Amino acid sequence: MTRAVIDTNVVVSGILNRAGVPAAVLRGAGLRYELVWTPAIAVECRRILDLPRIQKRLKGREAQARQVLAKLATIATMVPAELLGEVRVVKEDPDDDVLFATALAAGARTIVSGDAAVLAVGSFAGVLVVSAAEFLATLGEV
Repeated sequence: MTRAVIDTNVVVSGILNRAGVPAAVLRGAGLRYELVWTPAIAVECRRILDLPRIQKRLKGREAQARQVLAKLATIATMVPAELLGEVRVVKEDPDDDVLFATALAAGARTIVSGDAAVLAVGSFAGVLVVSAAEFLATLGEV
């Protein structure tokens, strides 16, 4: 099964718009591909979902959003922080380097992101960076 690191922006987009492509990526976790995260990525997802502007868009679906995130965290193969190597890949936002460190530590070949700076990397050390739509296409869903 394909191993993939799913970026926070894809998770949040999928939770906000249950009919969109990012939501289809989330629905495939554990079924069509193996989700790989670190605890830091899960924490970042929770932090973003708790932002007032995101809470406003959830409009009463906050509990459902937490359930989706909890399910993803349960499904995910969690890479302990101590196993992450130090990489410098995303010059515009070094915080995104954790995506590449996670992929490398877990042997994941794909990072799925909607972040322009991450997508601009294209590939690094055998890890391919793709959009949610591109990822679904590789899974045969588009």
